[in-house]
Amino acid sequence: MSKKFRDWLFILFIALFVIITFFVSLYAVGYSIDRRWPPRFNQFFQKTGMLILDSEPTEASIFLNGTKQRRSLFLDLGRNDITTPVKIKNLIPGEYTLRLEKEGYWPLEKKLQIYSGQTSFAEDLILFKRSLPMNLTLCAPQELFLSPDKKNLFLAGEGSIINLKTENVSPIKTSTTTSMQWSKDSSQILLNGSLIDLEGKASGYDLSAIGQEAQDFYWDEADKKIYYRSGGNISCILTKQNTVSTILSGSDYSAYTVKNNLIYTVERQNGQYYLRVYNASSAIRQSSQPLPAGDYVFYHDDYHLSLYDRKQESLYLLSEYTDQVIIKQIRPASAWQWLDKNRLIWHNEFEIYSLDINNNQQNLLIRVSEPITGFAWHRTKNYLLYASDTEIKIINLNLDKREPISLLQANNIVDLALDEKNQLLYFYAQIGQQGGIYKLQLQ
Repeated sequence: MSKKFRDWLFILFIALFVIITFFVSLYAVGYSIDRRWPPRFNQFFQKTGMLILDSEPTEASIFLNGTKQRRSLFLDLGRNDITTPVKIKNLIPGEYTLRLEKEGYWPLEKKLQIYSGQTSFAEDLILFKRSLPMNLTLCAPQELFLSPDKKNLFLAGEGSIINLKTENVSPIKTSTTTSMQWSKDSSQILLNGSLIDLEGKASGYDLSAIGQEAQDFYWDEADKKIYYRSGGNISCILTKQNTVSTILSGSDYSAYTVKNNLIYTVERQNGQYYLRVYNASSAIRQSSQPLPAGDYVFYHDDYHLSLYDRKQESLYLLSEYTDQVIIKQIRPASAWQWLDKNRLIWHNEFEIYSLDINNNQQNLLIRVSEPITGFAWHRTKNYLLYASDTEIKIINLNLDKREPISLLQANNIVDLALDEKNQLLYFYAQIGQQGGIYKLQLQ
């Protein structure tokens, strides 16, 4: 090898060293070459961004703009897949389509933006299982009543209770359910004037004095009273003393309920309906507002009291202040659910809406082509499940593009309910020739 050749080889190595050092230094401080075509010479070197990504469950494969993400080792001589959780560095700024895949789960897609010199986060991503429904009991279509602790499910039509932990079905001897209320600790049910303890303990309350005409029971656990309607009167039992007293009389009471020592009634006089509020101790009227003719029922939700007109499908949100009881009317509304004390979701036949009552802001969440037969909010994350007669779907409300994922296809699907951990979905459906209560594992 001649000296001249060795000199040129030395110069070449020095040049390669300088070039490689230059690019490695740029990469180390967060710059990358823009490899998009045609090249943009004013943006040839770009300050990159970073993505911190996590999912539930973990170890999901990651695709960015359709390219599976892999970890480079030893100048690409060996490569292995990147899975969640992970930090992906040196991403060119811009919009990306993120896709997560894991065997046995539905894939998830999300649009995200990477910014120059900044870190973007995508950490609240849930993948839902591709699971088969399991039958808990065979029965006719009926309304489901989930206990406050979400550990028991009462079947109104069957008059039975399903323990969601053991999945045992316990029949309760009762006539057709006309009124039902769980105790706050979920240990007892007030059912058609009978107080039933799920653990077989004696309730300590003697309800034999109320008679056969009693109906529309309401249990005020705080004041230890059970209210009921009978013979045109609203009466109550003082459960400590087992004494009965009439609270209101002299009107046609279509519906009533009790909250914070106030009795709310819907009364009909001379063909006109009224929403009225009384002091439960003194029976003095506090307020009166006219209502349109309808078929009314009161609901105690997790955070608020509401009045529903089944005839007009009108939902009235009620205030605890007696000077202006009705704070908002929503129509049409087929079903609703409070997410917290300020946020409400509801649906009509084809649309699901949300409402922030603090700023009176109403948003359309989704519009569908088939009538909605049930919905449930995934409380721990921002997901919404909804059903038509033939399909259950789920959408991620955190995504800009809300593409529903189909979880199940069946017939006659109604009444969705989530367990306490939001990992199991319960519903009525007919699958094949079997109609009954099913569960579907989500996570």
